Amino acid sequence: MQSMLARIVRFLDSRWFIKGVFFTAFVWLSSRLLAFAAWARGEGPFVPRPEAVAGILPVGHFTSFFAWLKGGGWDTLLPAGLVIIIAALATSLLFKRGFCGWICPVGTAWEAAAALGRRLNGGRNIRMPRWLDIAGRALRYVIGIAFFAFVGLVSIEEAVGFRAIPYMWVADIKIIEGFLDPLYLLVIALVFVISMLLGPLWCRYLCPLGALYSAIGVASPCAVTRDDETCIDCGKCTRVCHASVDVQHAGTVRAAECDGCMDCVRVCPVDGCLEARAFGRVRIAPWVWPLLVAGLWFAIYLVAKLTGNWDTSIPADTLRQVIGSGLLEQQTPMF
Repeated sequence: MQSMLARIVRFLDSRWFIKGVFFTAFVWLSSRLLAFAAWARGEGPFVPRPEAVAGILPVGHFTSFFAWLKGGGWDTLLPAGLVIIIAALATSLLFKRGFCGWICPVGTAWEAAAALGRRLNGGRNIRMPRWLDIAGRALRYVIGIAFFAFVGLVSIEEAVGFRAIPYMWVADIKIIEGFLDPLYLLVIALVFVISMLLGPLWCRYLCPLGALYSAIGVASPCAVTRDDETCIDCGKCTRVCHASVDVQHAGTVRAAECDGCMDCVRVCPVDGCLEARAFGRVRIAPWVWPLLVAGLWFAIYLVAKLTGNWDTSIPADTLRQVIGSGLLEQQTPMF
């Protein structure tokens, strides 16, 4: 009984609890979005449209986000997409890629695959040669620069007009339904197996959003610090790091790949040697860090919700007409 209780406590104190909560919420909200689409097609009861799934439309909403920064005004039709971008930027700036490390459902899926692979392979994934790893990480930034140049250079007029395209209003539904296609499920299964062997390659080498949040995270005022005088050079911190950061030889962990998972702090056998600190001074306990990340995320959501900047202003009946028109069945590029 005590052993089971200890395991439960360890799980609740691990990063997988918070990540699992966000991932489960995303799956549940996606199912609600599909239920809304079913209602729109006359195949089920009415279900309110959930807006949180808007995060899977990076092209559309980042185009809108840059238009807002350039003076194109706030998106009143689908504001949740902009709120999610702002929340992701804020958590990454303050808490070392906090979005990637604790919230992103895609990252959670691939990290879970990598963790399963480590468990089956003696605690390690297959490591890329150093030169190939550096080239892969550089590729992510090339992709990121190309992506954000593409969406950032769209004119204000085109971006604002893009918000009013009916397909944009229901693109999240099309993407979620696309995830259920047998071919896509096969691709997901293949990527899952590859991630078991080599780690989360998408997050480390290909994700353009990860490139942005990594670059921002380098400037975070909160980071893990190491006391060189008390360090016993056991190497546990470096070995446990799923992002392959050399924590053992860092004074302050500024590596772009660090997502603030706190695994290195938890595994350190010397009290006070490895600690997360704000501005190098204020200690942040490992169990407090994810609460700060999640707290900031929900605070931004609540402000948006209470100020009317979260829910879509498009009437449900209008969305029903758009979906019922067969627009989702057309071969339109995903956004």
